[in-house]
Amino acid sequence: MEETLVISDKCVGCGRCVGVCIRGHLSVEGGKVREVDSAYSCFRCGHCESICPKGAISLRSGQEVQERFDGCPVNSEDLANMLRRRRSVRWFDRKCSREELGRLLESVRYAPTAENSQAVQYAVVDERFDEFMALLASILRSHVDEHPRLRQFVDYVDGGMKEKNNPFTWEGRQIVIAFARIPIDAIIPLEQMELMAFAMGLGGFHSRWMLLASEHDPERFMSFFPGISEGLKAYAVYVVGHPRIKFRKTVPRDELKILWL
Repeated sequence: MEETLVISDKCVGCGRCVGVCIRGHLSVEGGKVREVDSAYSCFRCGHCESICPKGAISLRSGQEVQERFDGCPVNSEDLANMLRRRRSVRWFDRKCSREELGRLLESVRYAPTAENSQAVQYAVVDERFDEFMALLASILRSHVDEHPRLRQFVDYVDGGMKEKNNPFTWEGRQIVIAFARIPIDAIIPLEQMELMAFAMGLGGFHSRWMLLASEHDPERFMSFFPGISEGLKAYAVYVVGHPRIKFRKTVPRDELKILWL
């Protein structure tokens, strides 16, 4: 059995860690917790470390010690207001600084992933923006009959990208792309990034159009990102920048359609 945890003498055998381990990897024996063989191996979710009242358990990783907390730091009404007030932004007056982009990327570090794989990587398209647009157009040129937006984009690139409004990014000139094994592992962190951008006074929008190039010619698309690990695919794209406009009210939405079973 590969030991994945460090269990110190501070353990009092309360068993709380055993109760939250969905892998059956822990057991209380002789008044202390220990790791045991189980049908499912530990995938380092850290629930045991997080719930231990004595701080007796830690992942055997050498990572920095995280702060202990009690409950959610944001009340539900504030969060609900934030979710209501966020809006997609497509009009920008300037790009984000490297420090701002770094803070946005740090905000997705704790996004959940399937089986805590953390198999998500990110690319920021900034200085090579025009080159990336040219690559997208070259891939999508043979698919312009599939949707009017694709033809608009290819014509825009072929025309020298002289107009301000890019059909794929509008006034945005910076793009964050999330690569993962499965779509949801990329979608969740970029939605967290959108909320962080809103909190920072930034803005942006999720774009699906660039992902079509990845679907039609994944090899050429991925050739632009040689540092991304094999087996990961582009599943989410976020265009970001400093908004040049401010929205003043929430726009009504349709009633929720819910099936209660």
